[in-house]
Amino acid sequence: MNLYEQWLQKADDIGLSVAENVPFESQAKGLICGDCIGLNQNIETTAEKACVLAEEVIHSQVNVGNICDLRVSGNSRQERKTRKILRHHLADLKTIVSLMKSGCKEVNEIAEKMGITEDLLSEAISGYKEEYGISIPFGDDVLYFEPTIVLKSQLRG
Repeated sequence: MNLYEQWLQKADDIGLSVAENVPFESQAKGLICGDCIGLNQNIETTAEKACVLAEEVIHSQVNVGNICDLRVSGNSRQERKTRKILRHHLADLKTIVSLMKSGCKEVNEIAEKMGITEDLLSEAISGYKEEYGISIPFGDDVLYFEPTIVLKSQLRG
């Protein structure tokens, strides 16, 4: 079961229906209204569908009301909270480090193995950098977030 199918199951488990290939008038990739999630017909890849669906499922669990207008401070706060939860679900550090230790070196490689978009992984790395600083100890290693994502153990050899 791929990541998109896993999130379809999670949506179903909590009573959400998902409508795919919806012709949105806006540029939004996904929207939730009540217990229905709509996914824009312009989503091109399964990885992008998985990321958008996961975000909308998380919105259903943590947000209140219509938060489309991000100029409203409460709305942007809710969006940031959702994005943080999303990165911890889809681009968790343990998986990133595991993939790097198994030979993945580039962001696109890691994202592909995780089944997510490069954009989400890059956003997650930026979020982790904001949360932890330029590096974080990870077991017997150190994960650096800049100048590029790299493990200390990979610098030695």
